[in-house]
Amino acid sequence: MTTVPARSLTATVVAVVSRDTRAEVAETLASLSKISGVRPIIVSLGDSCEPPLRDEDGAMVIDGLVPRYLNNAVASLRLSSLPTLAWWRAGGAAGLHDLAALVDRVVMDLEDPSDGWALVPGMAPLASVSDVRWARLTRWRDLIAQFFDMPEVRESFTADRLEVVGTDRHDARLLGGWLKARLPFADRLSVAAESGGSARVQSVRLSGPTGSLSVRLLPTGTCLETTVDMQAGHSSSRVVALGDQRLLSLLGQELRVRSRDLAFEDAVREAERL
Repeated sequence: MTTVPARSLTATVVAVVSRDTRAEVAETLASLSKISGVRPIIVSLGDSCEPPLRDEDGAMVIDGLVPRYLNNAVASLRLSSLPTLAWWRAGGAAGLHDLAALVDRVVMDLEDPSDGWALVPGMAPLASVSDVRWARLTRWRDLIAQFFDMPEVRESFTADRLEVVGTDRHDARLLGGWLKARLPFADRLSVAAESGGSARVQSVRLSGPTGSLSVRLLPTGTCLETTVDMQAGHSSSRVVALGDQRLLSLLGQELRVRSRDLAFEDAVREAERL
């Protein structure tokens, strides 16, 4: 596959990375630049005031930059004619808020996103904000929302308990925060994040006096099963594809979004309380 010519560039992606995440980021951006026309910039943070700028497989790379000079580097390298997305994989969140003032979109990708999520209310007026976790949960959120397209569910379902089982507590918090922010009965909904299974999210179950709604990852790891079990008698289930969960696909998904994501902002606000 050939590299997209310069005239076809659609966005600049500034990846701010740690030493541990640098290799995966470089590989992902190299692939993304070939299929999506992005202009990649990779900055790893360190203790050098003037690290050299070099080309690495089509990406502009600065290694070991002192964090306080990050904004200067980004300002000098980004193009005003292209939208700029900041992909933050730097380990911690220090400097993230200031960078938001220079870009159009911020996509967080932190092992522990708590400090980053705390910055969302302040960053949102400066740039649209999201998280790779949010993109990864898209299929789960879509399927849960589709439950309420069913008249039987929309008209009578209520729940007082949400159970999220998986290996990633923060994914569970974000999913729980989204439901707490969106469901009309959220004020009486208790959220339980349980460790289990082999996937980041293994299953989600809403239950209460009127029945239960659940989504679970099947053993194949590529399909989800949704189940409706209403006390009034209606029950159904179906199996759907999970979709592409590769980092390359998730970042590409985020590149297609330009507007402010109020649902994410609300979900983060509620997730911080869980």
